[in-house]
Amino acid sequence: MAKQKERKDIQEINNLYKDAVDFSKENFSFLNKTFDVHLDIFGVLKEQTAEGKIRKNLSKETAKNLLDDLKTNKKIRDAVGEQAPMVMNIAKSAKKSVDNFKLMSTSGLGMLGIAAALVKAFIAFQKAVTDTRKELGVSYITAVSITAQNKVLAQVAKGYGLDIADITSAQASIREDLGASVQESINLSLGFARTAAATGQTSKELSGTLSIMESISGASRDVLLNQIRTNAAMIEAAGVAPSLVMKDIAQNAEFFASFAKDGGKNLIGAGTAARKLGLSMGTVKGVTESLLNFEESIGASMEASLLLGRQINTDKARQLAFTGDQEGLMKEIQRLAGGEAEFAKSTYIQRQSLAKALGMSVEELARTVRNNTAGATGAAAGAAAAGGQSTQSSDMRAHELLGKIVRNTE
Repeated sequence: MAKQKERKDIQEINNLYKDAVDFSKENFSFLNKTFDVHLDIFGVLKEQTAEGKIRKNLSKETAKNLLDDLKTNKKIRDAVGEQAPMVMNIAKSAKKSVDNFKLMSTSGLGMLGIAAALVKAFIAFQKAVTDTRKELGVSYITAVSITAQNKVLAQVAKGYGLDIADITSAQASIREDLGASVQESINLSLGFARTAAATGQTSKELSGTLSIMESISGASRDVLLNQIRTNAAMIEAAGVAPSLVMKDIAQNAEFFASFAKDGGKNLIGAGTAARKLGLSMGTVKGVTESLLNFEESIGASMEASLLLGRQINTDKARQLAFTGDQEGLMKEIQRLAGGEAEFAKSTYIQRQSLAKALGMSVEELARTVRNNTAGATGAAAGAAAAGGQSTQSSDMRAHELLGKIVRNTE
């Protein structure tokens, strides 16, 4: 009885595997075309069971599970037959994968393994297609195209240290913030993701920066992205982290759009110079706007000159601000600020007055004068230019002005 049951089990297993092989030959004929394999895979399978003895890896449960997996869903099976060539073409970009598939295809079990693996891969692909449809509300055909293109982009992105999440994040920002079509966002996404990584910006921040750049340039988005990466390299060469300056630009978009020239090089230079002093683009903005408030700025300069006993002439700085030369402006502000030694000796009111004249806070002024040897030289020259004024007369005017300020506040 035991031998009869064993023979029955062997026959049932062989029948199951035969059904699986026949099913695969019928439904996965593209494997032979893809790998140029021409063989009777059931004949190979029979050699796996010498004299009807069951090998360890040929169990009844394994055979039944494989057949069930292949027959589970007719819709998926049909779709695999249609889409598999495309999936396999994507896989061909990885030579090792293709070589492994070819090695597997030399045996019946290997062919069945490939078929089962493709069913599993296609289910995952279908899920990605469904997710794309839910996100974008596009047709099935369009979603398949987008998903397939993103699979290829993800492979290329790996060469730049990026992944699929970087690509999809870039596409979302391009669609939402730049008004691009779905296909345009796909075409631009790799360059966009590379630029975001090179400049230390998020996709959202970069889309803001790119939008500003577009408003002041007629160049294409690809060209502008290349320009942004070039600017980042220049900032890095100056010893400043590109992400700091680029984030400043994104956070001061209106100011950048108002004063940017030559593709924004003037403000990028100013932002780099500011960062070297421990300041930000916000400081450059504050200085510019303060100086262009002519009446208050001139009054503040006169007050600072009297209190400090040296000439604080902001005319040149005001002209630079007006013409949009913010990089030159920051150099002039450094000169007017003076040196650290002079700042350390000044009183609270003198510091407040000088900061107001330059359009800064006292803290920003302190950062500017730190190790500012050029500014110290400029301040000394300014003091010498005001020669003929005795220290005593300067002190008297300072006290008179201080008294006037106190009386006005009473």
